[in-house]
Amino acid sequence: MTSFMVPPTTHLSGDMSMVRVLNLRSVLRVLYGGGSHTITAIAAAAKISRPTVSQAISDLLEAGWIQSSSGQKDRVGRPAQRFEFRPAAGHVLGVDIGGHKVLVLVSDLSGEIVAEHRKTLRPTSSRVRRLSIMNQTISEALNAAGLSATDIMCAAIATPGVVGPEGKVAHAPAIPEWDGIDLGKHVYDRFGILTQVFNDMRMAALAEHWKGVARDTSDVVYVHVGRRMGTGLLVAGRPHAGGHGAAAEIGLWRGLPWAHAYERLLELAPKTLAERSADQGDAIRAIFDAAKAGDAAAQAGIDGFADLLVQGLAPVMVTIDPELVIIGGGISAAGEAIREPVRVRIERETAFPPAVVCSVMGDHSSAIGAVRSALDVAEERLFAGLTPTSKPS
Repeated sequence: MTSFMVPPTTHLSGDMSMVRVLNLRSVLRVLYGGGSHTITAIAAAAKISRPTVSQAISDLLEAGWIQSSSGQKDRVGRPAQRFEFRPAAGHVLGVDIGGHKVLVLVSDLSGEIVAEHRKTLRPTSSRVRRLSIMNQTISEALNAAGLSATDIMCAAIATPGVVGPEGKVAHAPAIPEWDGIDLGKHVYDRFGILTQVFNDMRMAALAEHWKGVARDTSDVVYVHVGRRMGTGLLVAGRPHAGGHGAAAEIGLWRGLPWAHAYERLLELAPKTLAERSADQGDAIRAIFDAAKAGDAAAQAGIDGFADLLVQGLAPVMVTIDPELVIIGGGISAAGEAIREPVRVRIERETAFPPAVVCSVMGDHSSAIGAVRSALDVAEERLFAGLTPTSKPS
């Protein structure tokens, strides 16, 4: 008996020669790519014989990785039997933990979100308290999905700060006691789930490339403007971290004058809104509405903020020559009213200006990016797992 990394309680058995393993991988790869396929079509795509495909189909059906799908009638006779990948054969977690919230998404292997759970956090919460809330949120998300930790192939966590190559948070001034934390080890020790950790802004950029406004774009600068400022880069369609995990961490550049620019902009909002942090989106909209109505102070505040924003982004844009700049975070609620002044200033400052757009993903972007990263790992583990772990007996 030879076992593989397959869904719980399922195993592939029999003659697991390398040839058979390679055939299994070839057939699964065709089906994993999506769609419903006949045995004939699979054989053509995988470049192996129909009898070999039939054997692989039998093995993969038994293991639970694939399923029969609705047949389409041939010109004459019965519908051809068709097969497709079974997304519910495995699941992943995407976690966004920051200063104000924990958001956990549970996804099947097609990227469909099957459960979501969130809890609010105090910015001053201790490390112990923050980790406890994250544990609760993960457990409740799994319960909502009808899953246990053993059903999860892997997880990815998005968090503020500089995340080093080894996955530890190296520097996170926005969260108390966060420096040095190993979130991946914490989740593995608590739930037994293989977990990777990434900077949240890079995950937000990845989410935009996967499901947002950057789907057809490879080189992207994502700038988050909200309770804190942050930037994430995509280079050739992949998050760029740099040697220390600090690439494009513009908040670390001590010479930039924009550290408190967003707070100063919020001060222009009506006091009843500006004092309620939960309503920062409403406060921002009120400022831009006032400028549209002719309020000179509001317009001057917006212009000054746009100046500082582009000043901070300029070195990044010159370095990677992006195709697209995405404005995310709370200020993205202003839409065209912030996009246009930023676009004008970027075009004024560079000979090759990128397009400028606003994110429409709200505060889900980092968690969605974490799901995408977890799915990439799950795919690697899926195909690597189709390898004998012991000699046939």
